[in-house]
Amino acid sequence: MRRSVLFAAAAIAGLAITSAASADNTEGMVGNTSVCSGPDGTTKVYLESGGAFTLTLPNGQTITGTAHDDGSQICYTETNPAPPAGAAPVCTPSVSRKVGDTWSVDARGANQSCTLQAGRQ
Repeated sequence: MRRSVLFAAAAIAGLAITSAASADNTEGMVGNTSVCSGPDGTTKVYLESGGAFTLTLPNGQTITGTAHDDGSQICYTETNPAPPAGAAPVCTPSVSRKVGDTWSVDARGANQSCTLQAGRQ
């Protein structure tokens, strides 16, 4: 279950297919929050410098971990709560975003509307 939650979070973070111009497309996301609304409520993903992330689910549950962007994909590794033994990082294509960008993603079969908002929300 956690793996599917994290996968949804990665998708919700708005990392869609683009051509990578640099080795790290997360620059505009660092220090800001992807706020995504869908039928289950609002999910927030906050990316810190150094690659740590915090995900807050609509039910208030918080998941933390690390993220690494190699320019073509970003991989999220959940650390707290501890993932199941042998769980692999969740990787999605990388895209550059800036505050104010809005996009749609399909996460777990549900359409989500996302906006990158300034700071920690």
